[in-house]
Amino acid sequence: MREAAEYWVLIAAISLATPACAAPLKASGEPSDAAYKPADDGPEKPVNNNIVPLNERFRTLDDYLAFRKSRAAIDGSWYREIRPGVYRLETGNYHGPEAEKRIFTREELASKYGFSE
Repeated sequence: MREAAEYWVLIAAISLATPACAAPLKASGEPSDAAYKPADDGPEKPVNNNIVPLNERFRTLDDYLAFRKSRAAIDGSWYREIRPGVYRLETGNYHGPEAEKRIFTREELASKYGFSE
């Protein structure tokens, strides 16, 4: 039993003494040059950050509304068609004071999200 305890103490000491993100060492004990070289990712590209307008990510308003409806399963807000051309904003499980249901026409939604109808 004592040997098992000594074994775990040794493992813990080695784990604590070795940094998880340590740079590889040269034989001399100094960090290798590879740890300081930037990666060669090729030509620089602008960061995307999903700033592409919705009307460029989705072909039609219907495609976008279908995407929003698919996100309802993970408590995303979406638009329910309550009559032809009229939609109500559904806010998922959140029913706080500012979560009033809002009614939009198809034209309002198209204008709001940049789609031409």
